[in-house]
Amino acid sequence: MPLKTILKNHDTFTNNDYSNFDHSKNLPRHRWYYFKEGFSPLMVEEAINSADLKKNDLIIDPFAGSGTVSLVASLLNHKSIGFEVNPFMAFVANAKQSKAKPKQLLSYKDTIFSGIEKGAKSNLEAFSTFTQDQNRSKWLFNTEVLRAFEGGWQATEELPREIRKLYRLGLISSIMNNSNAVKDGKCLRYRKDWEEISYDKETFKYEFLDNLNIIHEDIENKRIKSKGQFIVGDVRKTIKNKIKNKFKLCITSPPYLNSFDYSDIYRPELFLGKFTNSNEELSKLRLKTVRSHVQIDWKKPVKTDFGFLYENCINEIVKRKEKLWNKRIPIMIQAYFEDMENILKELKYKAHENASLWVVVSTSAYVGIEVPVDLILADIGSKIGWNLEEIIVTRHLRNSTQNARRWNNGKATTKRLRESIIIFKGIT
Repeated sequence: MPLKTILKNHDTFTNNDYSNFDHSKNLPRHRWYYFKEGFSPLMVEEAINSADLKKNDLIIDPFAGSGTVSLVASLLNHKSIGFEVNPFMAFVANAKQSKAKPKQLLSYKDTIFSGIEKGAKSNLEAFSTFTQDQNRSKWLFNTEVLRAFEGGWQATEELPREIRKLYRLGLISSIMNNSNAVKDGKCLRYRKDWEEISYDKETFKYEFLDNLNIIHEDIENKRIKSKGQFIVGDVRKTIKNKIKNKFKLCITSPPYLNSFDYSDIYRPELFLGKFTNSNEELSKLRLKTVRSHVQIDWKKPVKTDFGFLYENCINEIVKRKEKLWNKRIPIMIQAYFEDMENILKELKYKAHENASLWVVVSTSAYVGIEVPVDLILADIGSKIGWNLEEIIVTRHLRNSTQNARRWNNGKATTKRLRESIIIFKGIT
């Protein structure tokens, strides 16, 4: 089928930011933790409306992130299962669906604020770049902020589980908003004039009170109807055994093929929340992720047959491998499509014959060569038995200036990457 026929614009989705988190910033429960890589709940609602779901039909998301799919499903009284390898993101997703009672939440307010005021020494004070010492020129958290956080965290120990999750989410959100660095693409970037900002216990308390008020307002006004299930672990393995009933709708956004390590960018939250306690544990977690980055030494792929589009782009990239910023990029691309093919196969086995599968992805580029991820995945899915309905182009993204400079002699390219929704309907 010609590419002009497959790749379509759509009045609802194109250029309306449905494939990113911007719509969620001010929405109840969604707004409890900003997750830049998430997609809009409006897209999930569109997918649900188009799937003609019955009461007991199952919705799944193999890459749940902060739980947008399951939260929308729960608010609409649909059953859902989300899979997420990052325990911090699974925690966020789970907390957003809390059925805690508003009055019960506020009954523990004084206890937590007392803990914040008292403070407590954190084990992270001597770890990595978390706090200041004589050998560091930059650090993530001023010591007073980290101790205020730790005091509040310890005060949550005896709280009921549902209440504890909400307070801990509020605490993590508050300390990240009192951090000297912010997330910027693939890394943490220190704020301008961060040394002069001087975050302290008072700024932390102010932020926490604001977060607590938002959470209280949302659990009072936006009640959960049917709480989703979350499974923490490597989806390449867990999806085989954890779906007992066939699903009717899958909406997901796998890691983009952009060498972005999601477990690394959320490293502060993983340590702050005690989800991981050492660099060794973090390395083990990173090995459980889809092979979309080169920052960890994962098992090498073996399969190479992913269609002519894959073959064409990988051959061109290999020809220019001396210009790559990392020599493992070609094998990373191969590994990514091997992982995605296996996941699409497992989804096929777990799908109702009339199931719909929505996959949000972006193309990528290395040394000036575009990798048409959406078209390659569409080809892979079709070959293993999914019926391709359409690929909707949602927006175009700015290309990596690093890749542009390395191939175009320092001149930035105007070519933009494509973000798309691949829609499969039914299996053969």
